[in-house]
Amino acid sequence: MSNTLTVPNKSQVAWAQLDKQLNQAKSLLRQMRQTVEDVEDARTIERAKSAHGNKPRIPWAQVKKEAGLD
Repeated sequence: MSNTLTVPNKSQVAWAQLDKQLNQAKSLLRQMRQTVEDVEDARTIERAKSAHGNKPRIPWAQVKKEAGLD
């Protein structure tokens, strides 16, 4: 049995660092994708509001009831 410590070689350390960076990049992309979706949703809502002018809006409770979400 040997009493020597195994030291990770430079390649293993480099791959571990790249894996960490890749995971961080994936997380950032998920956050950015969600932000883009939120902005698109907000724009859609604003376009719908301006297209309907001052017409009365349907209450959320009524929408849920008609959609069967209640």
